[in-house]
Amino acid sequence: MAPSIVSVAALAVLLSPAIPNILALAQLTAGCTTNSFTVPSWLIEDFESTGTTVQFQALNRAINTSAQVSCQASRDTATWQGCTTTGNNSSLLASVQLEAAVVRIRVNETWVCNDLTPSRPLNFAAQGEGSLPITCNGDACTPSTTNPVLIKSTLSSPFPLSPSTVPGPSGHDKEGCAAGSRSPSWEIFSTQLNLRNVSGKIEGGNAFIQLRNTVTDYRASCFGTLTGTAPATLQCSAQTAGRPRAPKYNINTVLTFSPGSFVLSVNETWFCDDANPAQPVEIFGVGTARLPLECSAVGETTTYCAGDPATFPGRLISEKPIPPFSLGDPLPTAPSCTISSVVSPSWRFSDFETIVTSGSSLGSIRFGMELNTGAAFTGYPSTFFRSGVPVSANTTEGGSGAWYPCVLESVGEQNLTPTACAFRFEAAMQSLALSADWRCSDLDASRPVSFTGDLRTTVPSLTCSTTGGRTRCATAPGQAWAANVTSVYWGN
Repeated sequence: MAPSIVSVAALAVLLSPAIPNILALAQLTAGCTTNSFTVPSWLIEDFESTGTTVQFQALNRAINTSAQVSCQASRDTATWQGCTTTGNNSSLLASVQLEAAVVRIRVNETWVCNDLTPSRPLNFAAQGEGSLPITCNGDACTPSTTNPVLIKSTLSSPFPLSPSTVPGPSGHDKEGCAAGSRSPSWEIFSTQLNLRNVSGKIEGGNAFIQLRNTVTDYRASCFGTLTGTAPATLQCSAQTAGRPRAPKYNINTVLTFSPGSFVLSVNETWFCDDANPAQPVEIFGVGTARLPLECSAVGETTTYCAGDPATFPGRLISEKPIPPFSLGDPLPTAPSCTISSVVSPSWRFSDFETIVTSGSSLGSIRFGMELNTGAAFTGYPSTFFRSGVPVSANTTEGGSGAWYPCVLESVGEQNLTPTACAFRFEAAMQSLALSADWRCSDLDASRPVSFTGDLRTTVPSLTCSTTGGRTRCATAPGQAWAANVTSVYWGN
């Protein structure tokens, strides 16, 4: 474990008294906890400077609260000069350096979230620094841009964390994305149809179509089952390797294909911020074309169709702004190990079994486990094995209260596997106790967070069978159960 470890209970006691009551209004805001871990940052807007007075608005993007900041700042000095704050958030502290062509701004803020932990508030503290280009005329200075300025932050509480960036939606920053989206087009670069014919009529089949948005270069593979000559909606997915992006600002492609006429219609939503990250847009476009396919009979009842690549124009339906800088925001990768471990850590157990030979009270224990994250389970839990442990309800040898280090036998999903653990099994009550360490690097790959926690769970009913003097007792195939972790500690 890391040297700096803070428990849930201790953290609340340490930080809660310092949080102003006014912040209680933000605690239950949906997304408060998740946003605080992934987008702790500020937008600086409405900058004004007259003489030695500097004023601006600071919007905390995690909890969507603003503060009016006012500073008495001397020009052309390397000294950081403090500011006063009024507005919805009095916990924000700021200081500035006012130079000839730029104002540098430091922000330090604390806040509370309990939208995911109603009985246990989580206390956040973040710090960040940024700069705003300015143009001065005498004592008056104005910002050189009308866009807000983004100040990214580093969390210091509940533990040090600098959220890692992840790739935005495909093509969002490609040069010409926003301008080209006003006249979108798509390229069909692969088509395969298998049509089933009955008495000369199309009765069914399937279609596989691959297309590319020429503006963003986003490629999708679409597949679906055909019924007669009626238009069919195909299921489309991105042609990308690795894990999909988190479910925010994802490109969505809907393809409809008519096997009777070979007419294809595409509806697609994509995103652009190539011209200005502070002004990202969500774009919706459509297109329709008749595919130039060539067909040939394969046997008596099947027709196979394919065609050369073809490009067809579309049209822009809507273009709407989305929050500034949102396409470059860090997002938790799937699965979100860190947030789940802080909010409601638990382990999912499966494939529990004991094996003991006749006349012995010691045998072996094997079980699978995987960290719960709220995402779909991988289906490949890591398996732990240990021999020479008491498995009989009447055993005295070795002591049923002894702890035994886990031995990792096979790894399922490495990110959801304990880095170390110890267990104790009380056969008489079918009680399994576990103490485990694990690490999460999904939010900040350069500074993983270490966790440790204990649990106690009851193993579901075991079915036993004896063969050749060996008795095997196991849970039902495929049976799994979850157990909540208690006494959670964390640190870097």
